[in-house]
Formats: sequence, structure tokens, C-alpha cells
Amino acid sequence: MKNRTGIMVAVSIILIIISSQINAYESRMLGALQQLLLGLGLVGCLLAMWKFMKSGKTKK
Repeated sequence: MKNRTGIMVAVSIILIIISSQINAYESRMLGALQQLLLGLGLVGCLLAMWKFMKSGKTKK
């Protein structure tokens, strides 16, 4: 699996899109789920960006 960073970005974007589609006005549990999915998506994007930057520095 050479393209794990690309897969991580794709999954993170999908999580962010899913979290934006949840109607959090109905219950607190849906609001918590929305925040959890959004947080996981953002952390995944940040990790993918960090891996991309780290891999660019090591290959000279």
C-alpha cells in the first residue's frame, strides 16, 4: 500500500461530508456524533498532511 496518504485523505473528506449531513438539531446524541465525525475527519487530514510533509523531507 504505497498510497496510504491518499486513502487517508479520501476517508477523512468522506467523514467530514457525512458529519455535515447530520441534522444535529434533533437530539444531543446526533450532535455528539456530528462533532466526533468532524473531529476524526480533521485529525485524519492533519495526519495525512504531516505524513506528506515528512516523506518529502526524507527523500533527497
